[in-house]
Amino acid sequence: MARQKGIFKIKGTIGDVTFYKSGDGYLVREKGGIDANRIASDPAFQRTRENGSEFGRAGKAGKMLRTAFRPLLLNSADHRMVSRLTR
Repeated sequence: MARQKGIFKIKGTIGDVTFYKSGDGYLVREKGGIDANRIASDPAFQRTRENGSEFGRAGKAGKMLRTAFRPLLLNSADHRMVSRLTR
């Protein structure tokens, strides 16, 4: 993944290149992948839709856990806890 090293801190999209800020600094990535309409309607992507639905349910369950444990997690310094919980 590309990193921005210049003095310009850009966020957004220019053409097929997306600039964004994460916990690791300002990063750059190229757009790619399959069109969302094709994934939503093509029978070949039925399994992909099922997997996405399951991932969405896992995310909602993770949110319920985070909400329940919020008072305990307020002082946590772990910024990757959410992704581990979703996993």
